[in-house]
Amino acid sequence: MKLARILALTCGIALIISIAAPHLKRIFADTKPAVQLTVKNAQPREVEDVTQNAVQRDYTLAWQALSTALANNNLKPLNDNFTGFALDKFTQRVKDQKQQGLTTRVIDNGHKVDAIFYSPDGSAIELKDTASIETQVLDGGKVIHSDKSQVHYYAIMTGAEDRWKVRVLESSAE
Repeated sequence: MKLARILALTCGIALIISIAAPHLKRIFADTKPAVQLTVKNAQPREVEDVTQNAVQRDYTLAWQALSTALANNNLKPLNDNFTGFALDKFTQRVKDQKQQGLTTRVIDNGHKVDAIFYSPDGSAIELKDTASIETQVLDGGKVIHSDKSQVHYYAIMTGAEDRWKVRVLESSAE
């Protein structure tokens, strides 16, 4: 009888794992948004390859951090990837939605980004981003609003510590 219970329990656990595995894989998958960065039109100076790679990496990480912060009402990802006005703006947004008992799921379908300004001293870069994003506002896990759109953003990134951080991220009416 004891062996039968152990066998039944083992089979039950195996069944739960086999059902949950695809969902867990999706949850823990690398959810970095696809960011395509073009720097050929940046002015007044040329963007070096190493800078292009770092900006693309850090802009991607900033969007991933924003998504994580909004989904979990957690400010830490913002502090690691944003500074100045953008940090203040998104910190307040997370605080507001947390106070209202809401979360936001960002389904990021990619970004086409053009560098349009790269400062002469190499300390700042301005980006024009066309992002395909679906935003879902959730109340207790239930979607209460969903919006899928293509949004135009202007971003200013500045060098900070050992990375580029987003200082400004504003949508435009383009």
